[in-house]
Parts: sequence; C-alpha cells; structure tokens
Amino acid sequence: MSFGNKNNLISLITMNLLLKITGIVLLIAGFTLAIKPDLSGKFQTSIDGYQMIEKRVKWGFLIGLGLFLLFYHNWTSCGLVAAALLTSLTLGIMIARLTGFILDGFFVKQLYWLLMELAALALFGFFYWKQK
Repeated sequence: MSFGNKNNLISLITMNLLLKITGIVLLIAGFTLAIKPDLSGKFQTSIDGYQMIEKRVKWGFLIGLGLFLLFYHNWTSCGLVAAALLTSLTLGIMIARLTGFILDGFFVKQLYWLLMELAALALFGFFYWKQK
C-alpha cells in the first residue's frame, strides 16, 4: 500500500465518521423537536391536536435526513442516492406523524396522510430496490 492510498483511506474513514456523527445529531434534534415543537418558538394562538401533529411533521425532515446520513454509505450512483434520500425523508415524516398520534391523539384525516406517506415510502423503496 502506498502512502497516497493510506491517506485516501483515512480521509474516507474520517468523512464516513463525520457523516454518521452529523446523522446522529440531526436525528436527536429531529426527535427532540418532534416531541416538543414549541422549542423552536412559541405558537401565536392555541392550536388543536390536528394542527399540533402538522407542527410535528415538519421536524420529520430532520429525522429522515439523520437516518439517511447515519445508515446510507453507497455514494456511487446519483439515482440510488436520490431514491435512498426520498425513502429516508418519507420514513422520517412518518415517524414524526406517528409521534403526533401518540402525543396528540388519533385523527382520521391524519391517518389518510399516513397512508399516503406509506404508499410513497413503498414507491421510493421500490425505486431504490430496482436501482440496486
């Protein structure tokens, strides 16, 4: 092994470790803000449970991005990266919505959103599987 290859290997390991640490930080921040969304600022008016779930869902993007950075490590194909990113973002949104179900109650309209997200997750997962 030449000296240049050793530096490339160390650089790759360092970048991979940095991406995993960033993923853990985003995952923790996403879960924290999905559980307690008023940490980002107080709400103007009182809101009902349905609207509170919608406030939680936007933090699902952080959860999904954290999952993507934590678990994805194949950066060879742009299509594969895009499919994996869309799959993990959709999964993060679903996790945040389910957190809202647990904390704020069950709403039928929210269930419809969850079913649409489940269909999108299946579609993105299929695209990922097809490209792999």
